[in-house]
Amino acid sequence: MKIEDYRLLTTLDETKTLRKAAEILYISQPAVTQRLKAIESAFGVDIFIRTKKQLITTTEGSMIIEHAKDMLNRERIFRDKMQAHMGEVNGTISIGCSSLIGQTLLPEVLHLYTQQFPNVEVQVQVGSSEQIKANHQDYHVMIIRGNKMMNLTNTHLFNDEHYFIYPTDRSEAITKQPFIEFQADPIYINQIKNWYNQQLNQEYYAMITVDQVATCKEMLLNGVGVTVLPEIMMKHIDRDRFAFQRVNVNDTPLIRSTYLCYDASMQQLPQVDSFIKLLMDFVRQNDVE
Repeated sequence: MKIEDYRLLTTLDETKTLRKAAEILYISQPAVTQRLKAIESAFGVDIFIRTKKQLITTTEGSMIIEHAKDMLNRERIFRDKMQAHMGEVNGTISIGCSSLIGQTLLPEVLHLYTQQFPNVEVQVQVGSSEQIKANHQDYHVMIIRGNKMMNLTNTHLFNDEHYFIYPTDRSEAITKQPFIEFQADPIYINQIKNWYNQQLNQEYYAMITVDQVATCKEMLLNGVGVTVLPEIMMKHIDRDRFAFQRVNVNDTPLIRSTYLCYDASMQQLPQVDSFIKLLMDFVRQNDVE
């Protein structure tokens, strides 16, 4: 049964004639007669008794008419709900994010996003960029560090320069302090190693290795050793307590890029499109670098 069939039945019940129903519904009287016969055949009962003056609703017909009214009412309620939600952003968004971004940029972005779009269910997985890339099919969008992802839209968010950081009160004994290394891809770590070897004239050796850059930073702040950190992690580091030396590779600053990656088709989802726009605005307005 179609909504139009239910509307035909209720109109016939109200008007009691085929002619008036045809006028109200803007269809021909023979078309009304044909559709009514098809409906009665589908239900297997006579819905109306035809007389010369009017249509009389049968007992079974009354039950069907009530059903038709209920279905039309449900249709109206559904359309009202749809109308109310038009323009609203809802649904679910799944975000894969590198650990560093999950510890710095993402919490503030999600705070703004959930305030603006409270009807969206946000799912987040934080891990290494390589882990996120390996499971890219699980996410609507990804925020990764390092290289772009093939066959996806890669929007550049910002670059990080890197700094060798050490306590100012022990600057004369830099090479004697433990070097703290955080987990990252081998090419990236090798660039830091090469700089360390050349700059400090000493073989690089990480006495302390941690899986998270945030842990690395906390150890630095608590006087455990020295390290190299990306610029985004340098907030709240006391410039009086610590010295900073830019890390250059072949006379060029060591750069780590951050990208927002997604399949272009995902922007058709309002919750994804709104997240992308909010993130880009946040990066632009806060000059994240």
